[in-house]
Amino acid sequence: MKKHLFAFILLIFTAVLAACGDDTPPVAVSIGEICQQESGTRIVAEGQLSLPGALICEGGQCKINFYDDTGSVLVELVTTENPGTNNLKLPPNQYSAADLSFVLADGAPGDASTRVKITGPVRRPSEFSCYLDAHAVERP
Repeated sequence: MKKHLFAFILLIFTAVLAACGDDTPPVAVSIGEICQQESGTRIVAEGQLSLPGALICEGGQCKINFYDDTGSVLVELVTTENPGTNNLKLPPNQYSAADLSFVLADGAPGDASTRVKITGPVRRPSEFSCYLDAHAVERP
């Protein structure tokens, strides 16, 4: 009986969370405008990805460069040895620009030459910095 009650409570909790989901469309901005947005604002922007000079990784996520002709910002991606959709492949310790490899939302591979559209919330860890939390990495 406890097992069924727990499953029922879990089902209700999941339904409540799904009902509370934000279905507001993301704000389309240039990369140069990302850090002008409020923390938590879901945005969509187009550009290209590149590995930074020093890779910042923590808790299975790494921050890499996202840029276009209006500016650049760090974007955080889930990172693994065997990436799935919307994930970055962990580069080797001694990497070069050619080691950038990621998987798009449709399962196609991407690299430094791939133009992407990224959707996700703006994060502001401090008053003077921001980054984009990539929830979806797609072709424009």
